[in-house]
Amino acid sequence: MDRQKLHQMLLRYNSIYKDTDQVYHQFARAFGLSDCAFWILYLLQESDRTYTQAEICDTLSFARQTVNSALKNMQAQGMIRLVPDSRNKKNKLLCLTAQGERFVEETVDRVIDAELSTLEQFSPEEREMFLVLNQKYSLCLRKEGNKLLESLPEKEK
Repeated sequence: MDRQKLHQMLLRYNSIYKDTDQVYHQFARAFGLSDCAFWILYLLQESDRTYTQAEICDTLSFARQTVNSALKNMQAQGMIRLVPDSRNKKNKLLCLTAQGERFVEETVDRVIDAELSTLEQFSPEEREMFLVLNQKYSLCLRKEGNKLLESLPEKEK
């Protein structure tokens, strides 16, 4: 396939990606949340473990300052609390409060239901293909991105 056709496909993919991102942005706004706060609550709800602020930054790829601001907001609203980590007293683990759990049930859980309903509209084969191809794209992009980053002069990194 020639580069021009690939470029057109890339533009189409980017448009789809940005449209999907906009859907999540609209969910966050409808619930009175920043995008970062929404994804923090989503992660806390979907995970079977607790996270430190640093782990949230790494997992969600948000800047420390962005995460810190979202956490301070959510803490002030009584949705989360910070609990000292028994393994490292410097670290604080993020936990949902009872109020936070109720809020997540009314917001994040409804988004997850919408996502599950969306996936139900795919055949089992389409669901698997969707995941496999998205994962392959991510892995290949990371590989190509690493090559690009390695080729840059130090000051551009």
